[in-house]
Amino acid sequence: MGVTVGAKLVHKKGRNQNLVSKTHALLKGAIEEGRLSPGQVIVESSVATLIGASRTPVKAAIAQLHSEGLVTRSSGRGFLVPTTDGTVDRRPITAETLGLASDETGALKVRLSEKLYDQVEPDLVRCAIRGQLRINESDAAGYYGVGRTVMHEVLLQAQANGLVIRDGSSRWHTVALDQERIAALYELRILLEPEALALTAEKLSPEKLDKIASRLELAIKFYPNVDPAELYKMEEELHIGCVKECPNQEISESLRRTNCLHLASRYVLGNEVDLPAEEPFFEEHLNIISAMQNLDLYEIRQQAINHLRIAMPKVIHRVQSAKEALSSVDLPFVDDKTARTQQSAVHQSTDLN
Repeated sequence: MGVTVGAKLVHKKGRNQNLVSKTHALLKGAIEEGRLSPGQVIVESSVATLIGASRTPVKAAIAQLHSEGLVTRSSGRGFLVPTTDGTVDRRPITAETLGLASDETGALKVRLSEKLYDQVEPDLVRCAIRGQLRINESDAAGYYGVGRTVMHEVLLQAQANGLVIRDGSSRWHTVALDQERIAALYELRILLEPEALALTAEKLSPEKLDKIASRLELAIKFYPNVDPAELYKMEEELHIGCVKECPNQEISESLRRTNCLHLASRYVLGNEVDLPAEEPFFEEHLNIISAMQNLDLYEIRQQAINHLRIAMPKVIHRVQSAKEALSSVDLPFVDDKTARTQQSAVHQSTDLN
């Protein structure tokens, strides 16, 4: 997220330029390898739909091909791969034409959305900390330089992580990460996560648990000289990585909605919020890992419950401090003039469904 208008424009330009380069490479390769044959018509909108990008970077990529003499303007719509006999081939461009497997069209969009999600996630986390804000999908697609299909996939992933939700009118909103919701999410975790870790203990190799324990011991030794990114990795290792291994996938999938708690700490610790003076969770994690190493199911559950109960007020305070430190929203696709009366219903549909 840019601090100034100029910075935002540069950031957006960089994202668009990356898509231009990728689209140019796909089309150039298809022409040089004969998959786009002489006389084939290339239409911007068709290519944009196929790769999940907006028309702007596709248009720029085709303009670059035109300047290189690899395509010529069609007398009708679009551009042509140069031909000597006047043949015009209007068959639609497919995934195979661009050198992709027939089932890779969707996969290409998914890859684009997964890569973009890493850029969008910190913006959405900070919006959720501010409150319930309206997200315009079309404007967001334009801002990040992608098609709406890709942006939609990004928002669906954010929804799975508990950051956004769609209302009855199919409008996207961030789900406010306030004290009430944090408490509700921790109640869910206290009910499910200890059981998930107990069920997972037998599945994890001793070597994996030993590595987790070693990292925690090193962190205790060197804290506070620990990178905030490392803190998140250690949180992720136990609360996301181990939980994913739970043989009861209904439990692990239900807990995925609580990932927004970890994401809040990931982006604000060391930024809007200073690292705590005392080590934040290492000893508590070690107690859980030790119980998992011993396959002591009762102790796993008890240590996990203890850790979660200690963590909840810390996270509430951390998020509140971040909210006070955050500046106003500076994203053109975000509208904070959202009906507050809908917020309670959003909480219920997000955390109970």
